[in-house]
Amino acid sequence: MRKFFVLVKKEVREFLTPQMLIPFLVVIVVFIFVGKVMGKEAKKISSPKEVAVMDMDKSALSGEILAVLGKSNLDLKTFTDLNRDEFVAKAKENNLRVALIIPSGFMASIEAGTPQKIQTFTIIKSFSILSNQANAVLTGAFAAINELVGNKLLAGVAPSADPALIKTPIKNDDFVIVGDRMANISPLAVSSIITSQTTFIPIILFITIVLASQLIATSIATEKENKTLETLLSAPVGRNTIVSAKLVGAGLVALFTSAVYLFGMNYYIKGLTDSVAPGAMTANSATSVAISQLGLTFSTTDYVVLGVSLFFGILAALSVALILGSFAEDAKSAQGVVTPLMVMIMIPYFLVMFLDVSSVSGAMKILIYAIPFSYPFLAAPNLLLHQYQTIAFGIIYLAAFFALFVFLASKIFSSDKILTMRLNFKRKK
Repeated sequence: MRKFFVLVKKEVREFLTPQMLIPFLVVIVVFIFVGKVMGKEAKKISSPKEVAVMDMDKSALSGEILAVLGKSNLDLKTFTDLNRDEFVAKAKENNLRVALIIPSGFMASIEAGTPQKIQTFTIIKSFSILSNQANAVLTGAFAAINELVGNKLLAGVAPSADPALIKTPIKNDDFVIVGDRMANISPLAVSSIITSQTTFIPIILFITIVLASQLIATSIATEKENKTLETLLSAPVGRNTIVSAKLVGAGLVALFTSAVYLFGMNYYIKGLTDSVAPGAMTANSATSVAISQLGLTFSTTDYVVLGVSLFFGILAALSVALILGSFAEDAKSAQGVVTPLMVMIMIPYFLVMFLDVSSVSGAMKILIYAIPFSYPFLAAPNLLLHQYQTIAFGIIYLAAFFALFVFLASKIFSSDKILTMRLNFKRKK
């Protein structure tokens, strides 16, 4: 057992080289830096947006419209007695991005039943996401303005009527059913919350498998290129122990790098989501209660089952990468030999992400379930839906797949074929 841990330590030390760590850490630092910058900008976004306003009507209705705008997270900068060009020029001088004009005769025309326009000017200085927040707030404000004016018009026609009833006489009362459980909640709300909770699981799994596969394939290729594999195989250590140590070493490094990558990416995504829609991903208390009623939460047992599924998915990929890496002539060709594995991982990754597996055609369903790497990507949604048969079958399938390829790898390492196997991508002259 001591020899096994010595080999694992050797593999980890060889994987964690400065050439591998420095570029990786630079990317993580960039993620954290960008995330913090965007997080700070998100705080600025939550503050009122400055908007230039010129009320040329000066009526009671235009005053109410300005009041609505003032309550819509807008800081109104009022200008008077200017023509349109002078008004726009003043907005530019004050570094304002949005300006609007309420035309003269606005209230009289509305009362006469003539639709009116409020002129809005957007001064574009950047095409970034953060630069358009004032327009997004203004769009919501215009919805409130239309609600205000519409209610006034309806009150003039039918004073005793409820404007809300006339505008929306029928409302749908949403119920979501999961298995034997039911809750009064919008299906869109459920979908958005579950998506936000499960999005990172397939991403991190994909990154982990890709990193681990490339690491172990490159390790085998480098040892063959430097002739150190012959020395290792001649040592008084079992070939099966060598295979197991390489798999464990690559798996540990992949899990470590994925955890660090997730840490940095979490900063980036948090800053991005806060800047686009601060607080949009946070469910209110009523929604949280409904989610609990539906049983769409992970229990401790669910996390254990999910971890087992992900673990066997990583091991299965490593066992394949170990054999594919044996065909590499040198470290440069290692990336090429693992391409079939990358394809086998990417196919279920994208299919599961964009398709409803339960409703696809029979042939497509067979394709998805035949690929062993589909099951780790399906584990999280199946756990939430309490479809444990699929998860159990997936774990058994992955374990059998892993055992088969470890057996094949042991056979290869037990012979001298490991030293002579080649897959040359160079063209013959």
